Amino acid sequence: MIKAVAIPKDKVSVLVVEDDVDDYNFIEAIVKGCCEEASIQWVQDGDQAVDYLFRKGEYQDETRYPDPDLVFLDIRIPKKNGLEVAKLIKKDPRLKKLPTIMLTTSSSSTDVLNAYENGANSYLKKPEGSDEIEQFKKAICLFWSPIVLYP
Repeated sequence: MIKAVAIPKDKVSVLVVEDDVDDYNFIEAIVKGCCEEASIQWVQDGDQAVDYLFRKGEYQDETRYPDPDLVFLDIRIPKKNGLEVAKLIKKDPRLKKLPTIMLTTSSSSTDVLNAYENGANSYLKKPEGSDEIEQFKKAICLFWSPIVLYP
């Protein structure tokens, strides 16, 4: 049986895997608005994400590149796509419990199904318009709510 607990941390580490600088800046602002103590790391393609998560190449320094507590993963990124990265996360014993939130512009039922089948814990459609922006902000902030528990 898994016992979910909320363990307070001084700083929450978030990895954002996103190739579009404007989308990254938008997500970063929302995360910082939800959790002032968030440490946010950014990589721009699937290969960089894998290197970061598996401590390869320039990402070997754990102080500079902390293990993430949460990953926001765009589906359509260069090199390895987000679905491939999610699948690698869920196959690894050290990473498989890492909350992985897929981000995309697609609302295709096929994309949603593929994301969950490949290990996504959540699927957020990037917003279009001011109403969706507010809903998107609220959805992201829920990940810092005391009612959301992680293994």
